[in-house]
Amino acid sequence: MKLNILTAAVVTSGLAMFASSANAAMVTDSHGNVGYDSYDECVAAVKDGSAKFYTPYTYQNPKPRAGEVNVEKMRLSEVMIPQSVVNNQSLRTADYQAGACDLGVGQSNGRYGVSGALVGKYVPFASDMPVNVYMDSSGNPVRLTMQQCDNHFGDNFPTPVVSEAKAPEAQVAIEEARIVEPVVIETKRVIRPSQYVVKEVIIAPQDQINRVETESGTAIAIENRNQRNVVIGQEADAEVLENTEIGQTFPVFQVPNNDAPQRMVDPNTGEFIIVE
Repeated sequence: MKLNILTAAVVTSGLAMFASSANAAMVTDSHGNVGYDSYDECVAAVKDGSAKFYTPYTYQNPKPRAGEVNVEKMRLSEVMIPQSVVNNQSLRTADYQAGACDLGVGQSNGRYGVSGALVGKYVPFASDMPVNVYMDSSGNPVRLTMQQCDNHFGDNFPTPVVSEAKAPEAQVAIEEARIVEPVVIETKRVIRPSQYVVKEVIIAPQDQINRVETESGTAIAIENRNQRNVVIGQEADAEVLENTEIGQTFPVFQVPNNDAPQRMVDPNTGEFIIVE
């Protein structure tokens, strides 16, 4: 919101004009709900904490339209906007984590929108506002309304407020390509992106994996029922694993359980080995 800059010599009447200018872009209806002249002004009020979120004041049950086979009750923040809607409306986000600033509209299809004073204004809606989510036969959301009154928004999905962008994590500069041989005990996620390349993955019971510090780093030994001496070199640290791409073909070895191994350090190489 743009404000006129006043000089220090302003008089009492001038101060009154300044207060009026500061609120000129906001309209309040008889129920205390507010609307703003522009989407940006509404978003600014939401982000600086000054916005008063819309509160319905009537009550109506859900009224499905053609093609809507189910209705679920959710909080606005629990709704994900379908990608087709995001693309068609050129939205900058697909979620309502920061709420919505939607263009107020009047009555249509047997349901009201916002109060008359707010039609044509941008109205702030809280992220925790209860909404009706109408679903198609495939279980996809196709329309939202205000849960208490079933009043509709300016479109099937209100215009979301874009959450503050999180700063990206610092990337580690890699001067040269590195080949690593990580040991994976249990994998439940995909590791990206492509600073490092996986050579092989060995999956083994945790009690059969042993590490020993050597002059060149941590050596890894894994006991195998068929091959008692399995030494695979340096251990990949957390930083390497976080920056490893699994986008290529590589061998995966499953090491079976084996009891009663004898483990020792090779005095010549300093590596950890397993012997009969």
